[in-house]
Amino acid sequence: MLPRLTGFSQSSAVLPPGGTAEVGILAMDPQGNPLTFSWDASAGTLGTQVDTGSSSLQTWTAPQCLAEDATPVAVTVTSFYGQSISSQFGFSVAQDLAVNRQPPFVDSGFELLENATAVLPQELWLTAPAAPTSAERIVFAKDQQLSVTFISKESEATHAFGYVYYDDLVARGYVNVQGTPGDSSDDTLVDANGNGIADLHEDLYNLAPPSGAQARPYIGVSPRCTRTFSSRGFTYRQPDLALSSTCASAFFTNQDMTDARPGRTSADYNIIADVVGTVPPIPSANAGTGFSDEGLFTRIPNLMEPAHAANNFMGLGSMVFLSTEDDSDRATYRAMGLVPDADEFEDGIPDYDVSRYDTRGQVRAVNPDPGITTYDRTVDLGIIQGGKEMVFFLVTALDADHNLDNGTVFPCLRRDADLKCTLHLKTPLSVFFSKAKWNLDQDPVGRMPTTQRNIGCAFSDQCDPDHAQSSTKACPVVTNGQKMCGWMDSDVLQRIAGPSYGRLVLPKEGATVSASGNLLMPHVLLTTPSALPGRWMLGFEDLNGGGDRDFNDAVFLFQAQASSAARSKVLNPPDASCAVSRVRFTKTDTVPTGCATSQPAPSYALATDCQVCGDGGCASNPTPTWHPLPLMRGADSVTVDVSGTPGNQLCWKVTHPGGAPACLPAAVQVNVGYELTPVAP
Repeated sequence: MLPRLTGFSQSSAVLPPGGTAEVGILAMDPQGNPLTFSWDASAGTLGTQVDTGSSSLQTWTAPQCLAEDATPVAVTVTSFYGQSISSQFGFSVAQDLAVNRQPPFVDSGFELLENATAVLPQELWLTAPAAPTSAERIVFAKDQQLSVTFISKESEATHAFGYVYYDDLVARGYVNVQGTPGDSSDDTLVDANGNGIADLHEDLYNLAPPSGAQARPYIGVSPRCTRTFSSRGFTYRQPDLALSSTCASAFFTNQDMTDARPGRTSADYNIIADVVGTVPPIPSANAGTGFSDEGLFTRIPNLMEPAHAANNFMGLGSMVFLSTEDDSDRATYRAMGLVPDADEFEDGIPDYDVSRYDTRGQVRAVNPDPGITTYDRTVDLGIIQGGKEMVFFLVTALDADHNLDNGTVFPCLRRDADLKCTLHLKTPLSVFFSKAKWNLDQDPVGRMPTTQRNIGCAFSDQCDPDHAQSSTKACPVVTNGQKMCGWMDSDVLQRIAGPSYGRLVLPKEGATVSASGNLLMPHVLLTTPSALPGRWMLGFEDLNGGGDRDFNDAVFLFQAQASSAARSKVLNPPDASCAVSRVRFTKTDTVPTGCATSQPAPSYALATDCQVCGDGGCASNPTPTWHPLPLMRGADSVTVDVSGTPGNQLCWKVTHPGGAPACLPAAVQVNVGYELTPVAP
């Protein structure tokens, strides 16, 4: 005889996704024998049943979705003689858009955080791109828009400021990457013709002889002068950039020179070295047509110029500022400026019409801002490719002087195994690189670090960096109280703190210039002030040998803008039987106090196919079908029907095109609810 069902129990017939219910059944065997119970679920999962001879209890966990009028749980009761009877339990899974499925914000909860930081409980700060931390390697993780603002010049020299891409120098054969192209820290300069001068320096000044085993192609169209010289068994060309307008020979052999290596400051350490080159004969003399390699610009080495017919398309550089003159006269050093000094105001604006020229140094077809205006403080370099290292350079017009009492030396073209200079260059034109090991001048002091400066403290020539702790002109660093001498002049600090510079107040933080490691002089101080997110500064020392080592002879501010993006991980549990049909998305985005609402607002989107799943598991879908969300700035909410693009892997993203680093928005209080529907078999 069949068992008889005598009772049923069900704790709930309506459950949320993943909710649990207890079901039970009572039965009897007409012959009084014990019964067995078997449970089955067509959807959801069963727990462990608890049986007696006449009853059974079971726990059922609901799936993420369920069809209407579904009876997903069944029980079969079987007698001792194998006769059985079955019954089913009906359930519904309630979908509620109001339930927030967004977990608290942590970095691990996002698949992508690009210039963005997650902060508990629900703040997503869009951030400016990270600034470089060392002048030795200036490279950005992602593409970014980069602009450069002129801050100040404190020097009698005349400067031009530009940059080259490291990869271009590698491709030209100047750099040995040592088998690690992604790491420039161990790279060395190549001397392919074996004459003791690095090819980069040899081509910078066109020193290679016109013929013979050491010959190299002339960088430019043709040499202005044709003189050569012999030193230590090698023949070289006398450099046009170090010869007068008459091309008179300027090679001097076996000169009694002060040794420029550290610690050798007296005549007891003098050495015998050769010297090539000269400077204009008297302090008041102009350079005239001399000291030029006759390229695109008369006083920039052809190699550092932008590629142009005037340098036989062999230039590798790009120009930022053709001049840093900003003083009360209209003169450049020995009339060696690339452009005339056309202004007599010391106002933080270069004394020429910067906007008239592009980064190739060419006159624009249309000048966007004719005349000398505040617009000329800043140059937009455009999009700088991520992963592409930049090396900045300062071409300086100032007579070289070899006087260790003043901390100055002639550049050194060739050193022996003991790093003693055997061939000096005397010239009014020097090139200083942000990568210290590429510089030509020796560091006669050899201090480690080279210098330290308090960037928010005013410079004083009465402050001795070696005795800053006892100096009344030094300032304590806010983080540790260590006293350091100041960096820029007080009037410069006051000027940039005004409205025309966006009120840049530099904190009293320390900046360090590290030694090069090969006894060559570093010429760049790089600092990333904590108060200026997304911005960083370069300060140049323009004296060969370091001179006063103030690193404020030419100072520039860099500002990067890059898009920000964050993409959440999948929010709903994996269940191939369900598809997301509707989503409610609520958010609030804010901007810092004082920032204009004209700044771009963040954009939001969601997708339901954020992963691609197969037998081996699921992987991120790099190109999901994004649904843009029509949300207003600030607090807003929207419900979206996504049933037209069914998927069961829900995620969302926020993007921002970038803007002023101090005014980037934050996405807060993101709330996501969704409804699921069964996938048709």
